[in-house]
Amino acid sequence: MNNRLLKAFIVIMLISLMGCDKAKPNRLFRSPVVGLIQNNQVPILIKCVNDGDVRIQYQIIDGSSSHLTDWGELTELNSYTTNIFLQEILSNSNYRYRVQFEDRAYSDWFTFKTFPKQNVAGKFNFIFSACLREKYMGYNIFQQIEKSSPTFMALLGDQMYADYDGNLNELEHYQNNETLRQTMIDSGEIVLNDTTILQAFRNKYNRVFDENYQQMASRIPLLAIWDDHDYGKDNSDETYTYKNEARKAFKENFPDYSYEENDGGIYYKFTIADVDVFVLDTRWYRSPMENQDGDSKTMLGIKQLNWFLNGLNNSKAKFKIVFSSVSLNEYGGDTSSGRDGYDNWSSYLNERNKIFNFINDNNINGVLVFSGDQHYPSAHILNLNSSVNYLTKTDTTIKYSISDMGNAIFDFSSSPLNYKIATGHRLIPENQNNPKYAHEIFRPEWAKPEKVVKSDDIVITSVYGHVEIDTESPNANVLVKFFELNPETTEMVEIYQISITN
Repeated sequence: MNNRLLKAFIVIMLISLMGCDKAKPNRLFRSPVVGLIQNNQVPILIKCVNDGDVRIQYQIIDGSSSHLTDWGELTELNSYTTNIFLQEILSNSNYRYRVQFEDRAYSDWFTFKTFPKQNVAGKFNFIFSACLREKYMGYNIFQQIEKSSPTFMALLGDQMYADYDGNLNELEHYQNNETLRQTMIDSGEIVLNDTTILQAFRNKYNRVFDENYQQMASRIPLLAIWDDHDYGKDNSDETYTYKNEARKAFKENFPDYSYEENDGGIYYKFTIADVDVFVLDTRWYRSPMENQDGDSKTMLGIKQLNWFLNGLNNSKAKFKIVFSSVSLNEYGGDTSSGRDGYDNWSSYLNERNKIFNFINDNNINGVLVFSGDQHYPSAHILNLNSSVNYLTKTDTTIKYSISDMGNAIFDFSSSPLNYKIATGHRLIPENQNNPKYAHEIFRPEWAKPEKVVKSDDIVITSVYGHVEIDTESPNANVLVKFFELNPETTEMVEIYQISITN
């Protein structure tokens, strides 16, 4: 080989090697996450191991033709995540999909089922709960959830714990405190000396997305909102230092939810069948809970509150679903931060009353609130103007008619999905006939404070609510069932159900 040919060969090899380095083979960091199906499209969040382009191939199962989405870009700036939108999706249909990388390699196939047709009466069901603390995730609750074939899964906050099992809020101090640094290294939170707050948030999500969680999220559309611990700190509020980092990490781990504000709180609205759903952000705008209650103290902030009230007033739906990370009742409030006040709506009664008065003034009915946080299942009725009337009742069931309830609000809470028992506050019997207070329909025996022995050994591994909604039948109805894990059989057991008919 002469010198000219040798030089040309070397140049070609260098170019080839440089090209190989630029186009590193990519793969999924974890399974995709399916979002909420709206307006005949569905967002799917993809997370990979390095930068590059990805797109999705999808088709109706047993269908003859498939579709390819546009390419989405993965960059280090967004932790190699991107939202890919599947277009022209049909309602009530089973789809399969897979990710294609820029080298034309494919991931495995995944499946999901779409929502009932929008703005038309229909049937659907969902699971709701909260509190996925990694330390207590030994039991595969996600497999149990899949057995129920829910239309979607509602995760109502604390999808990870930023301030437990390695407190990322102390990250900036660890370099000057060898003991603290070693503790955080041992917990798995610190790996490199240049770990940032944002990276720590990302690490927390990576740790909680175990293979069981991933399998569910890749097949069942996921609704998510944050609460104090995945927002960043116990009982945190608008003053939280790292709220922007928390929001960025949240959006890197859950699909696009068409937020009302891009640079503000993560609240949003969607419609399933002919039911309107409002997902509230109870952290970004909230005043500190120890502030004196009054016009200046807020849970939602002026803009979100007005959006919520106007949305309720404009809704023609028989049922209006509201997701709030903290309970509307006054018996589930947390005081573990050592500050005055409660972490739920009971410390924000002035704003809660504004909502109640608006509902009464505009004769809005069929409002159903679902929440997590309080660490036990419960059902309450609020905003009552007269005594509570039920149609039928047994030890484990109760049935109401919305036509008898006026503008009353039903309040359901269910958690933890993976965590410890919390006791809440004692029921005050004399308040049960007072319309200013929540009327308690159900609370399990183990959740009554005087019945619980305080111990770290007492753990409820899984609690959730299963909601069935039917607006097709002549009498539209809602059925809410509470489930608790039986540790002996490792099955979820129904402990109570509330039926509401229109």
